[in-house]
Amino acid sequence: MKVNDIILSMRSRLNDTVSTKYRWGDEELIDMINSSLSNLSRELFLFTHKEMYEVKEDENRYKLPHNCLRVISVNIDKQPATIKSFEWMSQNKHLIDDDDFLVCMDEQSFFLYPENMLKVGTKIELNYNFIEQILLKTDNIPISLMAKNALLFYCMHLALQINTSDKNRDRSTHYMKLYDKEITQLRELYYKNRHSKKLRSKFIKV
Repeated sequence: MKVNDIILSMRSRLNDTVSTKYRWGDEELIDMINSSLSNLSRELFLFTHKEMYEVKEDENRYKLPHNCLRVISVNIDKQPATIKSFEWMSQNKHLIDDDDFLVCMDEQSFFLYPENMLKVGTKIELNYNFIEQILLKTDNIPISLMAKNALLFYCMHLALQINTSDKNRDRSTHYMKLYDKEITQLRELYYKNRHSKKLRSKFIKV
């Protein structure tokens, strides 16, 4: 869907459709869409990306992408590395051997161990969830139609906190409740999709 589709839906619900008398500017509404996308990104981990790195000489720390939300996996020379916490690394350094790569991370970087196994030019593949953002009314919003209502409801919740009245505060709360309900349903649906049982075709091979 286009950003402008959401903006038009918002303006219709806000009764703000006369272009010469807009109470909410396009830039304001785009900011609200980005806030909603940020929230959906955190709630449902909707967006994934792959980033490639190369090992540099005498370096085992590499910067995470600026929009990284959660690291899913790290592969080193196409082999999966084990991800450990900083706490585990600090308490179990004596257990690190030369059999497998280990990865740990802080808020901005990830670290590779053991360092003596790292060879310059080794390929590192980082798979991660990220926070999606848009810039223009003509941009596409890369979410499924299932998540459209959640996006719209959260935008409406934000919009009704601006140029507001007591009546609008109640409407803002109402949209937040609708958003929470949609998120609960989407979380259950996505969980089922990710953990579905093997399905068999009803057709018999002849």
